[in-house]
Amino acid sequence: MTLSINWEGVNQIVDDVPWVQLYDTCWAYSLTRHMNAACRIANLIGAESLSVTYLVQYMREFSTLTDTFGIHFLESVKPFLMYEGMVLEDDYQRLFAQFLWPPAIPLPTGIRRFVVTDMIVHTLDLYRNAEEFETKFLDAMTYSPVTASIPKYASLSEFLAPGNFPENKIYCPTITELLSHCPDSHAMFATGIGKSQGVPFVRFRDSSGLIDGGFMHVELGMGVIDQFVELIGAYIMM
Repeated sequence: MTLSINWEGVNQIVDDVPWVQLYDTCWAYSLTRHMNAACRIANLIGAESLSVTYLVQYMREFSTLTDTFGIHFLESVKPFLMYEGMVLEDDYQRLFAQFLWPPAIPLPTGIRRFVVTDMIVHTLDLYRNAEEFETKFLDAMTYSPVTASIPKYASLSEFLAPGNFPENKIYCPTITELLSHCPDSHAMFATGIGKSQGVPFVRFRDSSGLIDGGFMHVELGMGVIDQFVELIGAYIMM
């Protein structure tokens, strides 16, 4: 496999801790990794991480999560990332220790909040065609690793099962699946673009399990990716 874009090796922009999600919190892990990267690119944080726990807790309190902590739309996280903001995991844990239970929401003033000026969710269905959508996705990947989602087709579970990888380790749904509607999606953190045996792919950090070292490869050019997120203008708000 060769990578033409690889954010994994750029000044520790990407977390190298193989987080494993609980329940349907793939959206939270992906967006936390994304915010970490955006803040590191803006020189706001170093190796420390923002708190995925606070993100899930806040969204559970003020938004509509499913019984398994999933979200219906990535856009629902936009107000949080723009106006409330994420906090460092160390700051959140200090507050947790101080109150001996999860601190009240919103957090006390004086805690650094990491926000963005805009969160743009690009959806395949809103573009004229898949080629135009993927061109925009590839352009965004040159500036930052990004959160993206793919439909949870039945073949995805089969692909992730131990021993089921194809030789090139690249996932692509069946043609029948691609022509059908799938209401559920799985969010991941895209960190690279490459080719294997002539097949173009996106390299993802996958939080659903430690598959292939925590990575998953999805074929490009087939319209598999149905959404991706751009985080614009990360800054600190007190």
